[in-house]
Amino acid sequence: MKQQLLTKVLAASAIALSGLTVASGPSYSRTSPRETGFWCSTSTGAPVTMYQNPQGAVEPWIEWTSDYFSASGYNPATRCQLVSQRLETYRRNRVLKYITAGQMNRQNVICTANQVNGLCQNLIYTLRPGQDAIGSLYNLLAWRQGQVGMPSAEESSKIPYIDVREKLGENTENEVQLPPFYPSSGFP
Repeated sequence: MKQQLLTKVLAASAIALSGLTVASGPSYSRTSPRETGFWCSTSTGAPVTMYQNPQGAVEPWIEWTSDYFSASGYNPATRCQLVSQRLETYRRNRVLKYITAGQMNRQNVICTANQVNGLCQNLIYTLRPGQDAIGSLYNLLAWRQGQVGMPSAEESSKIPYIDVREKLGENTENEVQLPPFYPSSGFP
């Protein structure tokens, strides 16, 4: 009788402890080769925001090398984790359509837009003061290498709008416009 009670208590404790480790925070490593989404990889040295598409191809999106925000507690690894998590949230909520440059709280930022010439809606990350927002956008995405300095195919104004829907494997036909998604996280 006591042994059965002890077995039940141990089993319940193991289940409770496993639940605690799952709830402790997001994981930024891939657990399955079929898992789609953004994560932060530090396996090659500098932190890199990575994306695995629905076909299983893995590609770098943003390499984090600037220490500018480190004094504020946002070193490259922290920024990589925060931005990768934001991008994944935007992707899952289907609000990651165009990446553009804009301003939020009087700071230059890289952000999402719902359409070409649309408003800067969701913060991706803050640029350092004086950093050229448009130049940063042209050079931002690692998969755009070879296109550096080239206008976006979707550019119809001075500010480029990079359409990332195809990169994400999303069907853009018969698309429904969704309202902006406003995350509650901090800036950098």
